Amino acid sequence: MTGRGGADEVVLLPTTEVLDLRVRVLRKGTPFTHANYPEDSYPDVVNFCVVRDGKPVATSTWFGKECPLHPGVPAVQLKGMAVDDALQGSGLGALLVERGMEHARGLGAALVWARARDSALYFYERRGFAVEGDGFIDEPTAMPHHIVTRRTAE
Repeated sequence: MTGRGGADEVVLLPTTEVLDLRVRVLRKGTPFTHANYPEDSYPDVVNFCVVRDGKPVATSTWFGKECPLHPGVPAVQLKGMAVDDALQGSGLGALLVERGMEHARGLGAALVWARARDSALYFYERRGFAVEGDGFIDEPTAMPHHIVTRRTAE
């Protein structure tokens, strides 16, 4: 939704309403035609979204899950970050990250982490995330990824 003065507003949407955007952005160029995650059924899952003209144009999914590189640290995982191709670079992804960080702090998480595509590492680094560990090939996309982390303390 667009708020007062044309500013974009972050809203919560059910997973069913973000699947099309996930597929269009995150599965483009892959053999997969779905973008459902096992974590979509987690009781604490939330989908932060920006909606324009009644359709989501940016989405990110957040849920409590321990980071494999930081066992025992209360953490929230960010997954399914997708911004419509025509709007990439417009600040919508950054808006979703900051809203998700607020959410993670509210849950008492000390860390937010994601399995980031190597092609998106610069985006995450600009938002305060650190690239950690060895790279790997993500199964659904067959693309190189790294784990990125960001502490929730400001």
